[in-house]
Amino acid sequence: MNPELKNIAEVAALAGTIMLESHAESYRVEDTVRRILATSGMDSIDVVTNTTGLYLTLDDSDPSMDPITIVRRIDSRGNHLNKIYRVNNISRALTSGQISHEEARRRLNVVNESEYTVYSLDIATILLVVAFTILGGGNLYDIILSFLIGAVVALSRIWKNFIDMNDFIFTMFTTILTAFATELFTNLIPSLNMSSSIIIIAALMPLYPGTAFTNGIRDTLKGDYVSGVARIADAFVIALSIALGVAVGLSLYGGVSAWM
Repeated sequence: MNPELKNIAEVAALAGTIMLESHAESYRVEDTVRRILATSGMDSIDVVTNTTGLYLTLDDSDPSMDPITIVRRIDSRGNHLNKIYRVNNISRALTSGQISHEEARRRLNVVNESEYTVYSLDIATILLVVAFTILGGGNLYDIILSFLIGAVVALSRIWKNFIDMNDFIFTMFTTILTAFATELFTNLIPSLNMSSSIIIIAALMPLYPGTAFTNGIRDTLKGDYVSGVARIADAFVIALSIALGVAVGLSLYGGVSAWM
């Protein structure tokens, strides 16, 4: 096997993996990976992606060359638009000859590292919940309570990592906890006139699968039906877990309040 060609294929696979894990559209990932593979000068280049996998093959008409095939499993996905932007820039620099494949690999490894610490993400989640509470017209007490509820949403990741929950169970667990805690606190002091509806809606915003659904529609319209339907199904499952979690959380509070 040609080490140089294997290196090019691995660089392309790394770029595609980062983009898929960052919620990039399938057609965008395939185009980027294909352009990187094209720098090899080989005749046959094939790239197929979906939400859970990247498959690429590099081959040539020369019968003495063995084809190179790489498969990457995508286990985790999140919204990282800056990573997509940076990978695209690295791809452009590589294909235009401004940087070598080794330099591209080095830069991609830097991009692949987490952009933010878990604590900065927790703070961002809390502030997002507070911001949507203000946007929804919540009063001062709603805003104060949204800090606590936002912390519940943000810190629920600890349970996810500790118990190793999948996304469906994690989202359902978080929304159950959120709905129950919000109803409990808002009804604890009725004179404050806090709106549980505004706070619950604000708390659910970090969990909504908006990017997955949008990319699913875009992939479908681009003709990537397998990837598009898979992304839409992924968004539907998350939305279903949110709805079930809120329903269960409110029901639990109703049962507890009746018992009390």
